[in-house]
Amino acid sequence: MKIININYKDPNIDAIKKVADVIKKGEMAIVPGDAVYTLVGDATNMESIKKINQIKKRDKGKAFNLGLGNLSDINNYGYYDNRILKIQEMFPDEPFTFVVKRKNGVLPVSLNPSYKKLGFRVPFNKVTSTLSKFNPTPVIGTSANVSGFGDSHSTSEVIEYFKKNFGEELCPKLFLNAGQLEERKPSTVIDVSENKIKIIRKGEIDEGNFYQKIKLISI
Repeated sequence: MKIININYKDPNIDAIKKVADVIKKGEMAIVPGDAVYTLVGDATNMESIKKINQIKKRDKGKAFNLGLGNLSDINNYGYYDNRILKIQEMFPDEPFTFVVKRKNGVLPVSLNPSYKKLGFRVPFNKVTSTLSKFNPTPVIGTSANVSGFGDSHSTSEVIEYFKKNFGEELCPKLFLNAGQLEERKPSTVIDVSENKIKIIRKGEIDEGNFYQKIKLISI
């Protein structure tokens, strides 16, 4: 695993381009995400999906959320809802994941096979948001650990974890090291696939304030 040191708030563009190149080849990388160090791979590539599933050892009943460059790109893979943009405009500083109905036959069936819905988000931090510019397809972004184990916020935790648990085949090819990450809650997951908007995972948002404001949104 090659390690490149970066500035989290002002990342080197060439380093991010290298992550995009790794992803396009069906390999994986680790980057600093909005909340934790994140394992990323191409959501359109069956080999990438297989490798991430092997690393995460995740129950097939638990879905991976996908990162995109723009909210409007959701319509390429799921059924975009006009309320998505309205919600994001109401809460511009809040990271959201929006759950919509999935379009059949677009993404591999091995991606979230038990789900007729998909969760999409546009990353807030400069690393993953810049990555989206060089990698237009949706990216699986999941905490760099086995499901059920603690999230990784430090460089040493990430390196030790992968060296100890995985061989070269499953080890990510590239790690963008931004040092110790500030701990924060993950994005708030909003289901907009039905008439009633629902929070299905609460992040840092004030839930009462959220539901009060969205009363103004029409379908």
